Amino acid sequence: MTGDSLTRRSFLAGGVCACCACGPLTRAIGATSVASTGTLGPEGLPTVLELGTDPMQRIGQSVWVSRLAPGLWLHTTTAVIADDQHRYFPANGLILESDRGSVLIDTGYLQEHAEVLLTWSKRALRHPITQAVATHFHRDRTGGIPALEAIGIPTVAHPLTLELARSHGTPVPTAAADFVQDIARVSAQCELFFPGAGHTRDNIVAWLPRQRVLFGGCFLKSMTSADLGYLADAVVADWAGSVRRLSARYSTPTITIPGHGSVSGNPIGHTLALL
Repeated sequence: MTGDSLTRRSFLAGGVCACCACGPLTRAIGATSVASTGTLGPEGLPTVLELGTDPMQRIGQSVWVSRLAPGLWLHTTTAVIADDQHRYFPANGLILESDRGSVLIDTGYLQEHAEVLLTWSKRALRHPITQAVATHFHRDRTGGIPALEAIGIPTVAHPLTLELARSHGTPVPTAAADFVQDIARVSAQCELFFPGAGHTRDNIVAWLPRQRVLFGGCFLKSMTSADLGYLADAVVADWAGSVRRLSARYSTPTITIPGHGSVSGNPIGHTLALL
């Protein structure tokens, strides 16, 4: 992996957003182990923040998965930050199994990340990935789209995401989701919601009602994030109001998953505190 693999637009060192079952839910949201942190970048482990949860099963050089609930998997991918070959930053996403095939929520930074997830889902899950969602236009959410396109798997996103991806040179999702009053449904098990601008103008979240899991993506910050991260595409003046709108709609999630770092604690409250 070289520094040219990712654009500088996706990163800011220190508070960055580009962006087999592993135990029961209570264990999955525990503290991250030392093995998931530290100066282990050459092995693909993060050197900034940590893997999404502990334990996670490694399925590729820089791809990990963990079962959060029946039919729901967290994936974490890592990539180098800007031109620093020794700083690896993690990005979280989900795989949601359904009878019509699994839904991949965010693709990882790179085409290789999506390829690993596609292969793993085909071999390990009852339902291989058949569709995907990108929660905003940055490369940690869209970088794997070419791998999906190559085998005919569509990626949907907010209409603004298609526009911004084209203008910023990141992979462009296949189609715009049909948002009505800021809500779009991928399936009965997955609702997309546009809370308003924040991390970017196009950031959306995913609500999984069966598991009562809220995927906030980079719109929400992990409890281990010291700041708001990359702000060049943010609308900071609107962000807090958008978070409150999100919280009002989904007031009792079992787990709230930020775009980077640990899924433990209260990312909504922490994001508001940082704002």
